Amino acid sequence: MNANSSLNKTLQQIQVSVGAEHVHLDDESRTFYSTDVYRQADVLALAVVRPGTVEELQAVVRSCASAGFPLVTRGGGASYTDGYLAIRENTICIDTSRLTQITVNEDDMYVTAEAGVTWAELYAVLKAKGLRTPFWGPFSGLAATVGGSMSSYAVNYGSGLYGISSESLTSLDVVLASGELLSTGSAGGINNSPYLRFYGPDLTGLFVGDAGALGIKARISMRLMKFPVGFAACSFGFPDGESTLQAMVEIAKLGVVSQNFGLDPRQQETALTRMQSANSLDAAKAVFLSARSPMDGLFQLGRMGLAGRNFLKNAVYSAHFSAEGLTNAEAKAKIAEVREIGQRYGAEVANSIPTYFNAEPFMELLPILGPNGERWKPTHGIIPFSKLLKHHADFEALLEEYSDRMAAVRVQLTRMLMFFSTNGFIYEPTFLWEDSRSIYHEKVYPAALLPNVPEHPDNPEGRALVAEIKNRILNLCVQNGACHMQIGKDYPFLETRKPEMAGMIRKLKDLLDPSGLMNPGALGLD
Repeated sequence: MNANSSLNKTLQQIQVSVGAEHVHLDDESRTFYSTDVYRQADVLALAVVRPGTVEELQAVVRSCASAGFPLVTRGGGASYTDGYLAIRENTICIDTSRLTQITVNEDDMYVTAEAGVTWAELYAVLKAKGLRTPFWGPFSGLAATVGGSMSSYAVNYGSGLYGISSESLTSLDVVLASGELLSTGSAGGINNSPYLRFYGPDLTGLFVGDAGALGIKARISMRLMKFPVGFAACSFGFPDGESTLQAMVEIAKLGVVSQNFGLDPRQQETALTRMQSANSLDAAKAVFLSARSPMDGLFQLGRMGLAGRNFLKNAVYSAHFSAEGLTNAEAKAKIAEVREIGQRYGAEVANSIPTYFNAEPFMELLPILGPNGERWKPTHGIIPFSKLLKHHADFEALLEEYSDRMAAVRVQLTRMLMFFSTNGFIYEPTFLWEDSRSIYHEKVYPAALLPNVPEHPDNPEGRALVAEIKNRILNLCVQNGACHMQIGKDYPFLETRKPEMAGMIRKLKDLLDPSGLMNPGALGLD
């Protein structure tokens, strides 16, 4: 059988498994699914496949394994680290968006969601039952899926108290390269269910953060908690980055903040633009309905007024903190502890931004284009507290070194800052540069808003400089002992591991995926 006959036979098998209407072979689909927030792959996916059940997913994997076709898996598509971009010919892209079943077990307090469920969908289903997962999603939760957030890790909502996405896990159902379905945690036992993660070796942990290199997440089970109705928030303006970081580290060690983020001046402008891009009546309604009482709703709307926003615009840096509790009194008591520290480093301002995000936590992917239509590419490091100020100083020096070249080709850098739990700090520089849009921007950015966003001509010099500075930032991260989420094919994972660790990871890959078909290139694995 020649190569074309084998290829056609495999595609026909896949069409039989999932339905021909769910296998996309057209150039537009292949191009879109081969483009992420940052760039288009050098190799287009051969086909885009959208299985509707876990059994269909297994059938697709078995067909690809038999034919030797590589696989990449796409969740919400918000990757900017080549996470689902192909590097080999004849790669099949699996789109998980039809895997959307949610099963809630209120007696045993866990929820099982298929990989394509978004955090916004899961949050809505659980909130209607008075429940929530401890970690409950990133900012991009309208698009970001629970499967993607376990493959790449995610932070934000709930992270101050409960850590990153995988810390809420109890079990995974993973499709291996052979097409077999592996259940981890308690679900791996006879006559058992996915209510508990820890029984014997923690095999659940083996598959999280793997960028899909070891298997495809099919179902994700997480523990539940009663929905905390108490909420309080505060915001502070700070004179410089150092005081912002010092205040945030001290506050992190309290262990009382559920959500937090710090913004440099340019990033702050982006956040305010996002607030102002929303329909003002819808935003006001959301804030009012999220309040504890009608009087509190009116008070919060008053604090979200223009004066509060202008105050934040005039601050050099800002940081925003939210606390939750069984009651408002509990949440306010936590915020009082935060306020005591914040006042030593900066000045309190109107809490417009955290109040807004509590009311509207998940929004459209507006940040994929900057306030003036710029291209957008984040990069980050998880920095130990003891090295945070040095990392900040190193980054400031890098900015100074590149300032003239950046201005010449219209490249800017902003920063977002965030701690999670009591021992991790995310320092996230984000590139904004004037450049032409990709198919990703045209299809993902909200269609009603896109005509009002400025367009820019092709800027290859700007793109090249972004790539150069990005690599310099990654070198700083290595020097300062940083870790990373969303490793994909971008962050230098395998090459920075000690020989014993790198060797073990390669052995795991050989054991679970001997033909190297699962997302080749992820984690630095061939």
